[in-house]
Amino acid sequence: MTSLEEGPLMSVPAVLVTSIGVISSVYTTVMNVYFIKMTVKTRKNMILFFYRLFLDVAYSALGCAYMTFCILYSYFTVELREQQVFILYIGFPLQTAGAMRSIVAVAISLERVLAIYTPIMFHKYRDSYPSIIILMLAISLSMFENLLMYLFCTMNISAMPTDCGVLRCSVDPCYFDFWTTDRAVIFAFNIAFSGLLSTRLLIFDKSLGHHANSEHSKINHIALVDAANVFLCDFVPTVSNYVLPKFPFSSFKNIGPYVYIIKLVGSAVESYFILNILKRRSARTSIAIVTHTNRNERNS
Repeated sequence: MTSLEEGPLMSVPAVLVTSIGVISSVYTTVMNVYFIKMTVKTRKNMILFFYRLFLDVAYSALGCAYMTFCILYSYFTVELREQQVFILYIGFPLQTAGAMRSIVAVAISLERVLAIYTPIMFHKYRDSYPSIIILMLAISLSMFENLLMYLFCTMNISAMPTDCGVLRCSVDPCYFDFWTTDRAVIFAFNIAFSGLLSTRLLIFDKSLGHHANSEHSKINHIALVDAANVFLCDFVPTVSNYVLPKFPFSSFKNIGPYVYIIKLVGSAVESYFILNILKRRSARTSIAIVTHTNRNERNS
C-alpha cells in the first residue's frame, strides 16, 4: 500500500479499471433480473439455473457496492476512515455469495454430466433429490466456511491500516489463503465436469439429434458458457493470487481489486451469451408457431 502523503490510494488508471467492474456489475444485475423473469415459467425444468440467477444478482450487487466503496475510500480516506470497516461488511457477504454461486454452478455441471452420460438412471432418480437440497447445501457449506475461518483465523478490525482500501489487506492472510485454496478446488471441479460435458456434446450432440431450442440443450450450453467463464475469469485470477502479489504492478494502487473486476466483467460477458441462448429458443419457437399456424390456415 501507499502512504496517504503520496496521494489517493488508487491511481487514475486503477479507478477507470474499477469503474469498468462497477458498470459490469450493474449490467450483470439487470440482465440476471431479466433472466429470472424470462425463465420463471420454465423454472421447474431448469431450477438450479434459476437458483444461480438469484445468487448472481446478490453477488453482482454486492460487488458493485464493494468496488464503489473502494473508489470512494481511495479518494476520501480521511473522511471515510470511520466507515473503513464497510470493506469487511461488504467483502464477507460478497465472498459468501461467491461461494454459494460456485457450489451451485458445480451442481449444474454435475447434473448435466449425469443427464448425458447416464440418462436412464438420471431421469429415474433425479426427482428423488429435490433441487432445494442443493441450494441448502450450498448455503450451509458457505456458512461452515465462515465458521472455520472464525475458529482458525484471527481478525483485529481496529488494526486495519488507514491506507487499506481492499479486503485483502483488511483481514489476516489466513483468510485469503483459505479463500484462494477453497475457490481453486471448487473451480477445478466445475472445469472437470464441464470438460466431460463438452466432450460428450461435441461428439454426440448432432448424432443424437438434440434440438438447440430444447430445455436440456439450453441448460447444457449455459453450463458450458459458465465453465468457460469460471476458467478464464474465476480459476485463473484466483490461482494468480499466489504469484501476482509479489509484483508491484498488481498492487491495489495500480490496478484496483483486480480479481473482483475480472470476475464481474466475465459475468457481464457470460450474461450476453446466455441472453443469446435464451432468445435463440424464443425465436425458433416463434418460427415454429408461425409455420404451424400457416399450415392450419391452408388446410382450413
